[in-house]
Amino acid sequence: MSGSCAHTAGRRRPGRALPALLSAALLLLALSLWLGWAAPALAADKRVIPLSNLRDGQAEVTLHGETETVALRAVLPPVVGLTSVVLALTYENGIDILPEKGSMSVFINGSPVADLPLAAFKGPVNAAITLPASLIRPGENRIVFQTNAQHRAICTVRGTYDLWARIDLAASSLTLVSDGGVPTPDLAMMRQLLAASDRAREPLAIVEPGGGIDADELGWGSMVAQSYGLLLGDQTPRVVAVSVPPKGAEAGAAGSVPMLGPTLESLPLPGGKAILIGTRDRIAPLLGEARAAAITGPFLAVYPLPAGGGTGGGTGGGAFVAVASGRTQQEVDQAVMRLADVTRPLPTQSSTIVADAAGPPAVAPRVPVQAEGRYRLSELGFQTVRHSGYRYAGRFGLTLPTGFAPVSDRSILFHVNAAFEGDLGPGAILNVRVNGQPAGAMEIDKRSSSIVENGEMPLPMTLFRPGPNLIEVEAELPPAGGTDCVFAVRRPTFTLFDSSAIEIPGFARLVTLPSLGGFANTAYPYGGTAGTEPAPPFDLVVVGRDPAWFGAAWSLTARLAQRAGEPMTVVPYVGWDGGPADNALIVGPVAALPQAVFASAPIPADRLAGLLEAGSLIAQAGARGEPMPAADRRALVDRLRLGWSGIPARQGSARAGAVSAMGLAGSALAADGGAQGGVQGGSQDRWQRMAGDAKDAGASGGWIPDWARRAMAAAARYVNHWTAEDAPVDVVALTENTETLPEAALLQYRAPGTETLTWTLLTASDSRSIDRAMRSLGEAGQWDKLRGGGALWSSAAPAVTTLEASRPYQIILNPFDIGNLILILARNLSQRIELLFALLMGTAVLLTVAMRLLLKHGNRERSGS
Repeated sequence: MSGSCAHTAGRRRPGRALPALLSAALLLLALSLWLGWAAPALAADKRVIPLSNLRDGQAEVTLHGETETVALRAVLPPVVGLTSVVLALTYENGIDILPEKGSMSVFINGSPVADLPLAAFKGPVNAAITLPASLIRPGENRIVFQTNAQHRAICTVRGTYDLWARIDLAASSLTLVSDGGVPTPDLAMMRQLLAASDRAREPLAIVEPGGGIDADELGWGSMVAQSYGLLLGDQTPRVVAVSVPPKGAEAGAAGSVPMLGPTLESLPLPGGKAILIGTRDRIAPLLGEARAAAITGPFLAVYPLPAGGGTGGGTGGGAFVAVASGRTQQEVDQAVMRLADVTRPLPTQSSTIVADAAGPPAVAPRVPVQAEGRYRLSELGFQTVRHSGYRYAGRFGLTLPTGFAPVSDRSILFHVNAAFEGDLGPGAILNVRVNGQPAGAMEIDKRSSSIVENGEMPLPMTLFRPGPNLIEVEAELPPAGGTDCVFAVRRPTFTLFDSSAIEIPGFARLVTLPSLGGFANTAYPYGGTAGTEPAPPFDLVVVGRDPAWFGAAWSLTARLAQRAGEPMTVVPYVGWDGGPADNALIVGPVAALPQAVFASAPIPADRLAGLLEAGSLIAQAGARGEPMPAADRRALVDRLRLGWSGIPARQGSARAGAVSAMGLAGSALAADGGAQGGVQGGSQDRWQRMAGDAKDAGASGGWIPDWARRAMAAAARYVNHWTAEDAPVDVVALTENTETLPEAALLQYRAPGTETLTWTLLTASDSRSIDRAMRSLGEAGQWDKLRGGGALWSSAAPAVTTLEASRPYQIILNPFDIGNLILILARNLSQRIELLFALLMGTAVLLTVAMRLLLKHGNRERSGS
């Protein structure tokens, strides 16, 4: 009856029902529109961070043996209202692991979050770990994996080599979901955004508005790039230059209707992080009138970019562009210096006028360096460890000064405090490796419990190098008798106490150049501290108009700042305007570089150009997915050699573009134009003045006059003639393997002239080659393979061809330290046995003659004559 009543009521009042339905429809429509407009602001922000973003090199981590620990550093971007955190892992392990005894523990910021099984291999294992949101914090987080495994059948040292677990970093990820949307960036969180792991594979884009990049923009970009490298920690920084044409620069076909230039939100960026630097008048077309009007002094700001904006970036939320500007070049200097000072926080606002740029910059804490003396392992960051099993593997680091020059007959002593427990069988031993090379061993004589107190193990000093060194300790603990692995209750135990110590004897403060190994480890002679004084300012010279060369120069300086541990002082030059007056980094296409660059280079310009052009053609074919056939590669090498056979091999004897006569597409060599003699003008004087101020501040404690330094440098040059051997480079031998012809080269050599200056040249045949080469240099882990006086590599192969140091020269860091001079003499004589033998023979002859004269004189006095 009620239903019918409702039905009847509906039929009696049709006039009132229609407005009610219309009102309800309008209300639903308004609600849906409101929800649609509000959805972007309230939409959940989802960030997926592949674990492969957390380290360079191969996208996998393998943990060996019974116990091993691997730590990853994850920098998380700022999020609002974090609701879900999921760590997804894909891993596999060996087939010989005893399931009941195998596990992989996962720790986040020191807290255990999972204990995953290591069972018999049946394929990759996928695990999803839900983490509490309170465990994750914006900024740096530490993810630690620790494996514990036991062999199912072989309870010996040999069985431990079958124990392994491998984590597929590319298939593993950390997913963050927040319900507060993407936070609006401010200056305080900008550095966190720069180093965030969700965009670790994206390069930092430094935007250049208007025409070509000038010396000011090169210098400003190098300062920002160095601070970016310091923020990334150990990961290789990649910086690219983005040139944006001004409005009206491009016109239509008829040339009557100018095209509108891009705005800040539509910049053609390769990623989601960018920095725009320049004076107000130059960047105003990109900013717009309202934003440009706020630039009334040294100006810093950060603006969000829309998701999906740009050409290659904009994936997901959190993209941004920072701005450093001012009304004049001096104000831009102040803004950039404040932005690049990573030791001082920035304000929590989206834009600001810099007021504290004129204050003294804070000194960044230096990486502890170990010189002569005795250091406990606790001082080196190692803690006492107790291992139960058959093979222990541990490691700790030792950082030596830039001028570390070992004397060959000296050793660094490793004072071992350790304990061996359990039923040890024959062959128990403690092995030590230094930088991957066997350095020493200590056999355990007793077959039962044994304690080692202050056991001395000499480690050859020649295995150590300036900068970071890795010392690995491995204990092999064979059991006394065969025991079933399932019932192996009492296994041998090894304890290494942190009271163990490393004793470093005296070493020479001497640097032998060229040395790309020292360059890659310590940034010398461009950065760091050599001896008692910081490295002096150096010249950064870029030849070539394409932005790829400026990006390569910025990437190189960013990597050097990482290894130096602090920003370096740079004097920028665009184009070749005479030879640099200081140590120099030179970047440019091989065909555009003047012959003065190759006056003392180890490879003639024409042969280097031909070699790099051939390697570029091979790498470009591989990048297209159409590898060049072996017959074509061999024909290419034959044309190279044919061209070289008719050209003298003297340094700098041929034009850099002469290789085009060989049919190697010489037009690509000249793609970047000529030497581009830049107009430095008053801005260059400003950079030189700033570098001079930094040099005076760094050398304020020096007491040695310049004439004394020059005298010692001249003496070092003469000594170098008979202590160093010249090793010319066989360029023809570099073409033996046609599959690894290089497309880029990094050469280091002494600058022409009387001053002891160093030039380091980064070159390739064209801009596409240098872009591919710089990407492979970081991602493939080739930076740590740099050695000798030159490195040649290709993006098509992971190998690096090392050139021995030709025409080496030495720099004495403490020239007025008598003890240092004696050690230098001992080092040089130990390396030249023939000179040492000649010196001993001359000393013996001199003593013989002197003794004979003395005896003859004594006989005369006794005889009265």
